[in-house]
Amino acid sequence: MRLGLIGTGAIAARHLNCIGEASDEIEVVAHLSRTFTRSELASQRFGGKPYGEIDKFISEGRPDAVIVTVPPSQHGMIEHTLIDAGIPFLVEKPIGLALDVPETIAHSIAAKGLVTAVGYNWRSIDCLNLVKQQLALTPPRMMIGHFHIGTPQAPWWRFEAESGGQMVEQACHLIDLARHLVGDGEFLAATGHKGPLPGFDDGDIASASAALFRFGDRPCVVTATCVLPHGSGAELHLICDGCEMKISLQGLSIIRNGVEERITCRTNSYAAQNKRFFDAVQSDSPADVFCTYADALVTHRLSIAAGTAIRDRKQQYENFE
Repeated sequence: MRLGLIGTGAIAARHLNCIGEASDEIEVVAHLSRTFTRSELASQRFGGKPYGEIDKFISEGRPDAVIVTVPPSQHGMIEHTLIDAGIPFLVEKPIGLALDVPETIAHSIAAKGLVTAVGYNWRSIDCLNLVKQQLALTPPRMMIGHFHIGTPQAPWWRFEAESGGQMVEQACHLIDLARHLVGDGEFLAATGHKGPLPGFDDGDIASASAALFRFGDRPCVVTATCVLPHGSGAELHLICDGCEMKISLQGLSIIRNGVEERITCRTNSYAAQNKRFFDAVQSDSPADVFCTYADALVTHRLSIAAGTAIRDRKQQYENFE
């Protein structure tokens, strides 16, 4: 399979570094970036040819499938061009900064019947089967998620107009995993605090935020902050009948009767996700991916609702001051 990459940042490299784990039948043939020199650097490191225009990327690179890793503000034209060309793609979350662009893309994908996937890689964690088995025995009562890290270096990440803020850009993983495990839900409330971003003089996103959701009749709180360079990272904590479970990309912790059992993830979640996508492309089976675009759109609506509330509340406080 001939694979093309659109985007040449850290997430693109994360995908490319585990291509061999996903499949030994993948040939990286093309890289596309807004900055041609970045495409050149990616081609030197991972193979394939560099491109600066999507039309040549498609016509000369001739990819059978594409992985899209661009900032949230760049979604739209890229996806529609790939859809028109009939090229399957896996696109990283979040799938946009609002709802209008993703809604249109979802409609075009459905009309085309194209294999597409969205990079909610937490769904591919290998120990999730154990989580689902435990949930069947001890039903969930509440979920608590946190995404506590330092501020990423990418300049676009620090600005609402380009990233959507941390709840939309990162903590959406936790919102999606809660949905995936417990079922669809609704957004209830959110707020945030702006404050300075450690190590940077610019940026307008909330440096700390919290959102409240309800999945069925189960409450879920998700907190996010980017002021902790040595923070605890990301985790979804499920409170169940007589049991607690803590899920991260590193593994699973199950606490029963005061005794903790730790299970380490054995596979790379990106590799597992990509393998499922590549297999779906080869068999032309749109439903076989871990997360379809239509399913990701449901999560996106919740994330955008939370992000909008955080931004609006932050503006209210700024105006008050």
